[in-house]
Amino acid sequence: MYTVDLLAVGRGREVVDAALSYVGGLGFRVLGSTVDERALEILGRERVRLLVIGGGVEAESRKVLTAAAEAAGTIVIQAARAGRGIEQYLAEEVVPRIGGPAAR
Repeated sequence: MYTVDLLAVGRGREVVDAALSYVGGLGFRVLGSTVDERALEILGRERVRLLVIGGGVEAESRKVLTAAAEAAGTIVIQAARAGRGIEQYLAEEVVPRIGGPAAR
């Protein structure tokens, strides 16, 4: 049983908050952070289904976050919005990876 469906990590608070609002509004359990240390704390404490790392996260931070997530059995997505709005990106790329209620 996962305690968190989505952990969103980004450098812009407004983007992280938008992701949490959209995915959380669909009934998924969500957490987010703009700080690596907080994200690592969550990965160490919770069972996280999916980690989404935003495009603005630096390469070294990506490595550390990805290693921690993979060690915990968490799926990692490196966000690539490719010009899409945050909700469109999440609907097309992230929500299908989380799965429906049966996957929880």
